[in-house]
Amino acid sequence: IVFYGHNRKDGTMFGSLKNCLNKEWCENEKNRTIIVCYPNKNVKYEVFSVYSIENEEYYLDTNFSTSEEFNLFLNKIKERSVYDFNVDLDSTEEIITLSTCGITSKTRVVLHAKK
Repeated sequence: IVFYGHNRKDGTMFGSLKNCLNKEWCENEKNRTIIVCYPNKNVKYEVFSVYSIENEEYYLDTNFSTSEEFNLFLNKIKERSVYDFNVDLDSTEEIITLSTCGITSKTRVVLHAKK
């Protein structure tokens, strides 16, 4: 699942997502869990990757032909992280992606978390 939000200057919506690029944010245990509220349940996700990237779209992929292809994708987005969250991943993971514009219109701030 991919969630997009505006990077609002007043910090609303995904305006604070850029903070995930700071070492202090990453080291704070409270920031490592994301709770998504669905109509019938709340689901917890564990952050495993945060980074800033040029305007690319590969990180938005949601369809993979094989588990090997998905594992390659997971490894690539994990390697991009500015911080090592020490989270193990495999092809059975359900992940979410949070994405917003970066400091410039040519970059994106991205966060990935597993269920």
